[in-house]
Amino acid sequence: MRQSPQPELLDEDAGTPAEIARSLEELWWINRRLGGDSSWRKLTPRLPPAATMLDVGSGHGDMAASVAARLGARLVMLDRMPSHMAASGTRVSGNALRLPFADGSFDLVTCNLFLHHFHGDTAQRLLDEMARVARRAVVINDLERGWVPWLVMKLLSPRFSRLVRYDGPVSVRQAYTAPELECLAGARPHTLIRMFPYRLGLILWCGDAR
Repeated sequence: MRQSPQPELLDEDAGTPAEIARSLEELWWINRRLGGDSSWRKLTPRLPPAATMLDVGSGHGDMAASVAARLGARLVMLDRMPSHMAASGTRVSGNALRLPFADGSFDLVTCNLFLHHFHGDTAQRLLDEMARVARRAVVINDLERGWVPWLVMKLLSPRFSRLVRYDGPVSVRQAYTAPELECLAGARPHTLIRMFPYRLGLILWCGDAR
């Protein structure tokens, strides 16, 4: 399957407030039932006490909050659309390509189902920015592109609302394969993990954390 970058409806806020709220709830269902939560358990490194965690492109933030709670980390969530973020927690509205934080501000920097929105130079800039503000590691959890996950999303689409029904297959089509993600990581110290079902994890090691 050839990579096919294209806008997603939720990214464009192309729905009513009720539709957007429902789609964010459905994304949380996808993370719980289709490997998001279980894959994070394999990806997150051990952190020191009172660690800090930044989640980039948080959306509603359910997944980030679950990960941070398990790690015992203090969480900051960043998204360019404040209306998508949960009412509780530390929320920052900002640009993922120009993070409003000093170098090394967080022990761990994460993103979930977010990298596939970026390609070419912008994907490199995203990794650079996340690594800049991370002290120990950057952890990326995303889809693996392929016909099987695309077909799964198509088959599941009737249970979803309009936004997710459209965005799900589009997300798969613009996601990365394992070799492409290795290439994107480049010379940075990193670990690539393939996870069931149809997930890829990338850990960029910062400082002496590896």
